Amino acid sequence: MNHHHSAAEISRRMCEHLQSTLSSRIPNLIRSESTQWCGLSQAGRNRFAYVNHRKRMYRIEVWCMGDPAQLQLHTRLNVQTRQPTTGGFGERFQARVFVDSNDYIEEIAEMLFRVSFPLS
Repeated sequence: MNHHHSAAEISRRMCEHLQSTLSSRIPNLIRSESTQWCGLSQAGRNRFAYVNHRKRMYRIEVWCMGDPAQLQLHTRLNVQTRQPTTGGFGERFQARVFVDSNDYIEEIAEMLFRVSFPLS
């Protein structure tokens, strides 16, 4: 896991492209950066997705709120269900998807907007 600014350039750009695409659907969208993640939320609401960057790979990993089966209806990418775990993050963020190309950002944004965002 890498900080946004130390990640591979394409990984950073995919994260920024996802934020930009979501911003057209969600007013006041915020991308907050931490040591390991970028969190996505609307001002005044909880985060509904986290983006994990790669240092050498051209991909991002998106952890998101929502039922994995419902999320899968909105993307051709494989939505992976979290293994059973304890703790708040593991209970709220039940699914992840790996995005290897900007070609999928639009559908991932739609998936997050339709399924994850309303749960925040």
